Amino acid sequence: MLSCLNLSKKYGKILFNELNINLEKGEILAIIGPSGCGKTTLLRCICGLEELDSGKILLNGDDITKIPAEERGIGLLFQKPVLYPHLTVSGNLSLASFNNHDKALVEVGLPNFEDRDVDTLSGGEGQRVALARALLANPNVLLLDEPFSALDLDMSIKLINDVRALLKDRSCPAILVTHNIEEAKLFSDRMIDLSKI
Repeated sequence: MLSCLNLSKKYGKILFNELNINLEKGEILAIIGPSGCGKTTLLRCICGLEELDSGKILLNGDDITKIPAEERGIGLLFQKPVLYPHLTVSGNLSLASFNNHDKALVEVGLPNFEDRDVDTLSGGEGQRVALARALLANPNVLLLDEPFSALDLDMSIKLINDVRALLKDRSCPAILVTHNIEEAKLFSDRMIDLSKI
């Protein structure tokens, strides 16, 4: 599915060197480590927002290393939901697809939210809308950059369980980066500590 071969990147110091990751269909991987160890940079390289110093990224056997981010078919969910406040929930979902908004919102636990204004959403609801938008684009892989960390504990645990179940149901592979080991254990099938590689 996704193969990262000998990935290397440095910013003054080496963040990761000749890193190899293989992700199978439906598998959820957590990459853990302290702030500054390169977790977010790794995600940005995989999705095409940053260039690698060296290495290759293969998706379904195709080399996507030099392909622009918008053509990779990889979804990205950030720590804070990136939603446009001047658009309704449906307007934000339309950025990914004009179809199936109601189904996508039911899937993430927000039925009948299409006409809601974004500024009326809680943090957890905002992340669910961002997730619905990411999944409407039918990504080959979903990357999650600490999307649960800004939520209170109860909401975070519920969202972790719901998102995991949804990804498993779709057989959508995913990579979560987090500094929270408990969060990683709840969400993932396996973990890599980037600070120890």
